[in-house]
Amino acid sequence: MAIDFFRAPFKRLSWKDRRVLILGLGQYPEGSGMSAAMTFAKLGASVTVTDLKRAKDLGTNVKRLKKFKNVRFVLGRHDLKDIDRAELIVANPRVRPDAKEMKRARKNGIPVTSDIALFLDRCPARVVAVTGTRGKSTTSSLIAAMLKASKKKVWLGGNILVSPLNFLSKIKPADIVVLELSSWQCESLSKSSKAPGISVITNLMRDHLNTYQGMEDYAEAKAQVFRHQKPNDTVILNADNLYGKRWMSEAPSDVLTFGKGASNHASFRGGYLYLGATKVISAGQLALPGEHNARNALSAMLAAKRAGASMVGIKKALKTFTSLPNRLETVRTVKGVSFINDTCATTPDGAIAALHALKRRHDHLFFIMGGADKELDYTELGRVFAKNKKRVSILLLPGSASAKLYKTAVKQGIGIERVPDMKRAVARAIEMSMSGDAIVLSPAAASFGQFKNEFERGEMFVKAIR
Repeated sequence: MAIDFFRAPFKRLSWKDRRVLILGLGQYPEGSGMSAAMTFAKLGASVTVTDLKRAKDLGTNVKRLKKFKNVRFVLGRHDLKDIDRAELIVANPRVRPDAKEMKRARKNGIPVTSDIALFLDRCPARVVAVTGTRGKSTTSSLIAAMLKASKKKVWLGGNILVSPLNFLSKIKPADIVVLELSSWQCESLSKSSKAPGISVITNLMRDHLNTYQGMEDYAEAKAQVFRHQKPNDTVILNADNLYGKRWMSEAPSDVLTFGKGASNHASFRGGYLYLGATKVISAGQLALPGEHNARNALSAMLAAKRAGASMVGIKKALKTFTSLPNRLETVRTVKGVSFINDTCATTPDGAIAALHALKRRHDHLFFIMGGADKELDYTELGRVFAKNKKRVSILLLPGSASAKLYKTAVKQGIGIERVPDMKRAVARAIEMSMSGDAIVLSPAAASFGQFKNEFERGEMFVKAIR
């Protein structure tokens, strides 16, 4: 019997012995692959879990699943025979459409879905989805904080390392779900019959060009967050961003805009944040540092207000919501020197935003940078850092992107020094720093090579400090 009923509620169906393939388990204990595997294992399906990593590299995930007799593992590789025998494939967001496993599934007519699509089809509550190159974690968390301050029951998940499948069974119709979505997760939204009721795209900048065929390909992946919306849905777009401007005329739903101009539905002008003509709060009252976070706050205000937040709740969150872990997070201050973990700044734009946010608060900034290349251009980073080169120094970690960074820094006359690892980077920065300075991990590159992911990189920075 062909499976054509995946949009019905899980518990009303008989999943016993249905052949479900989890293509990419992943390392995160509440991530996409693990949550899908747990869901179908509990429903009695015949689950095959496969991942290119071996058991020792997947944390406790394999151990947790081994208690289910209906789960088998194929680790360290993918086997095309598992594709052939599957009735449903739940693909990890990192499995690309051009992978041989995905091509085989399409050839065989096997349905492929994701944890996000499975969730959206079954979620009884309103969903706010947030994507963008920069600021999506902060914006989604800020929206959730505004709604909570407005006495709403809110669930937060997605790319923020918690699959929404983890809390699907607990959601009530009156609740609100906020999802942070990566470009890979946005790609899977076409698999769902329901689009997010409110979608936000914070911005679009150069990123992941080692994965996508170019900016248009990357942009279209992000655009999936609103492509399938209905006229009574809402999309919130950045009026100061090239792609945001273009998408305004393409969206099938109601468009709200944010930016510097007073004509936007939310604007940042004269040092104040506005909703329409209403002055909400001054930038100086924001708990989040930097102009980029003022922009994040604009989109968050629009989304939260459309989802039912009160102005009292919005203002309270703006004044109290501080930086997330790994994003301009002040880890500690010792003898007047601040240590700031911004490991999630994996692009040149991210490091530039960190410089702008921190330069007024510190005398000298020691940036720990470098890592794996995503085929990005560092020319603009060099130009911006050169304008501040008397107050900026770079400690450069090894990696394929580091050659680009080194060449750019030398050309612009920016102080730069190569270091072998994180421990030496922190030690060297401490040797050179004085009270009033800051040591900032803002790599402007991906983490693979030296670290499992950007979060382990941040952990190693904190460990080196302590």
